[in-house]
Amino acid sequence: MKALVYRGPGQISLDEIDDPEPGTGEVLISVDAAGVCGTDRHIVAGELGVAPGTVPGHEIAGTIAAVGAGVEGWAPGDRVASFGQVACGDCSPCRAGMVNRCRRPAVLGMARQGGFAERVALPTSCLIALPDSISDSIGAIASDAIATPFHALTTVGDLRPGETVVIIGAGGLGLHAVQLARLCGAANVVAVDPSPEAREAALGVGADAVFDPSVEDQPARALRRVVRGASLVVECVGRADTVELGLGVLAPGGRLVVVGVGVGRPQLPPLAMFIGSELSVLGSFGSTPAEIETVLALIATGRLDVSHSVQREVALSQAVPVFTQPFGPARTVIVPDSKESS
Repeated sequence: MKALVYRGPGQISLDEIDDPEPGTGEVLISVDAAGVCGTDRHIVAGELGVAPGTVPGHEIAGTIAAVGAGVEGWAPGDRVASFGQVACGDCSPCRAGMVNRCRRPAVLGMARQGGFAERVALPTSCLIALPDSISDSIGAIASDAIATPFHALTTVGDLRPGETVVIIGAGGLGLHAVQLARLCGAANVVAVDPSPEAREAALGVGADAVFDPSVEDQPARALRRVVRGASLVVECVGRADTVELGLGVLAPGGRLVVVGVGVGRPQLPPLAMFIGSELSVLGSFGSTPAEIETVLALIATGRLDVSHSVQREVALSQAVPVFTQPFGPARTVIVPDSKESS
């Protein structure tokens, strides 16, 4: 089959590789759509230590083509989206139902072959039924670009109706965070991004205000004048300076939820202020299959508008340049050559 294969830092190629075979408890999926996440770009850049020969891609939607031994409840022809990692099922987080916190995960496209291919084999534990009313491309990105900010806002951030919420980074995660914060009852939503395109997009999906941190010598002070203290900040960038910006605008008792993945080491405020104001800094990683199902239900019922969420579809055979091209706030999705791209 055809697949995009990571060959080393800065190198990804379209190759012919062996077709996967579904093992016991697994299904073979014909990939109908696979979203390109920022993580995939970091993989191709050689920044995450992924082994050469790996097929990236963890945002997957497709149709079951075959089932392996012992599979029950799934059949060829079923449309599915995929949870982004194979959890061990045995560690304490897995037993508690928080499989996104698994201690021994095999992340798709990193530790296990991913979805930038014509087909992929996955265990049934990764499968989420995809409603007929949801397109392949939206089903693919829902598992990460939409469910990840949902988890960050609700499960980790404990968003309460009437709160002021700041979203730092108005890209694929941040734009959905703006929408979801509004849907969950936030009274005031402010999006922070240096990109004019991203700020305009944030206003278009419901932000009350936007802020450009690049034009201020002291962005935290300037942002505080805009928000007058944020109850909840969701950081979707993964840099030390943006985490510190989020800390700098929290109201007493506020929570900073860090979603962006990076290697920086942000500094806490002076301890007397940090402790005296009872600030919280929380990490948030991915979501659970149940949360993906909730997000899909919000989309299927029309409660969540995802008409802005996909910027373009690119055929698999034409997708190599995607990883070096500039990208906007909406997702690029890789689709089979047989599917018309736009």
